[in-house]
Amino acid sequence: MNKARPLAHVLGTAQVPMRTRLPDLTYADLLGRVAHQAIEDAQVDAKDVDGLILAMSPTTTLGVDEPQYWGIAGLPGSNRFLGRVHVLAASSLAAFRLACSYVASGRKKRVLVVAADLADEAPSLTGALGQLHDPFTERQVTRNAITSAAVQMSAYMARNGLDEAAMAGVVVKNRANGVLNAFAQLRQAVTVEEVLASPIIAWPIKRMDSSPRSSGAAAVLVGSEPGDRTRTAVYATGFGSYAGGRTIGSRMVANDNSYLDGSDLAEAGRRAYQAAGLEDPATELGLAEVYASFGILELMSIEALRLNRGSNAAALIRDGHFHRDSDLPVNPSGGATCGSPISSTGLIRVIEAACQLRGEAGERQVSFKQPRAVVSAIGAAFQIHEVGILEA
Repeated sequence: MNKARPLAHVLGTAQVPMRTRLPDLTYADLLGRVAHQAIEDAQVDAKDVDGLILAMSPTTTLGVDEPQYWGIAGLPGSNRFLGRVHVLAASSLAAFRLACSYVASGRKKRVLVVAADLADEAPSLTGALGQLHDPFTERQVTRNAITSAAVQMSAYMARNGLDEAAMAGVVVKNRANGVLNAFAQLRQAVTVEEVLASPIIAWPIKRMDSSPRSSGAAAVLVGSEPGDRTRTAVYATGFGSYAGGRTIGSRMVANDNSYLDGSDLAEAGRRAYQAAGLEDPATELGLAEVYASFGILELMSIEALRLNRGSNAAALIRDGHFHRDSDLPVNPSGGATCGSPISSTGLIRVIEAACQLRGEAGERQVSFKQPRAVVSAIGAAFQIHEVGILEA
């Protein structure tokens, strides 16, 4: 198997267990905790971190518009602050990509990426997120992540002739995986029947189809050298990003069905695969950690990232594919289904992939045929797509 050229090595990682609320920690506390744990995991001195990137979006849950002015004070690398990334749930994976680019260019030797979320700072998370929309057009109808996913899910069901029971399989798979993940917020297995019986929040989306309201934090230190030689080296080999049209309506017109068919994500994936030298991801990848705050997003991601060899992802999951004991496990951590702090969720995908590739995932460790992983994140209303390839 040909090895791709490393862009940057994953030196250290850290995350805190995801919870609905973390009342004993401030935003700055969360950043400081994961930042110092990541450099300790890397066995690097704080003074040797020569770059810091903060991923934070949205800020409406904190009530502070520019958190970098107070949240990063004293963090490793804060004296060489490289900037803040804010593209909603794609923020931290985009920040990770940028950190790797700084290292690959030779401009920096070690860059720390940090992200944190406190979902309990706002009385209503839905209300806070609603402030992001265009006040003159998009607020004329109730549009949020839930109703947007409901449109995608209903279209997917109609296009593939599937019922709600078939769509529930991805949630059942991920919730079973989350039982083994000490960092997951939801750690109870569920059945198809329980998913179907959960309250409808925007048909066909039910409560169990959706990720919970989550607080959490994550950090990753990347560098130009492998670091601790006693651990399996994990490095990034390729990235792809793509930004689609601003509004849903602009992507539901003749000759542009990207909102419903995942073609924008497919383009980001194509770019990442090309950069990493992959031609057949279904056979060249060993695992995937894809963004799935709703089950439908995982199904669309499996197909857009060409992990399904042209078959329907929901049917494949029903038949046992993409489970933790399959040839290509998808979301062995339980994914965003089991907890999704908005700013941190992309970095959590990177951390899980790195831990799995190193064989350090403990009870949730999977066996993989190829030491490569794909990670993805999606920002806004299926508009901003980030895809990365990690290899060991």
